[in-house]
Amino acid sequence: MQLTGEITFASVHSVWDNFAPAAAGDQLIDVSGVTQVDSAGLALISALKRKAGAQCRVVGLPPKLATLASAYDVEALF
Repeated sequence: MQLTGEITFASVHSVWDNFAPAAAGDQLIDVSGVTQVDSAGLALISALKRKAGAQCRVVGLPPKLATLASAYDVEALF
């Protein structure tokens, strides 16, 4: 799964609607194309990862997303 663009409070519902139905079993969530993210976006990525399963890895964390994950002490999820 490739996530791109802004993943913020304003867009998480549409991103969830587009990606959640097919997330189960995904091996990889690539977030290298994410240009803007907030705590709602971080929660969405975490939820997609949980839905995909334990084998799923999140890769390509942009610096802003890595900093946000660290601030919320959830970087181990990625």
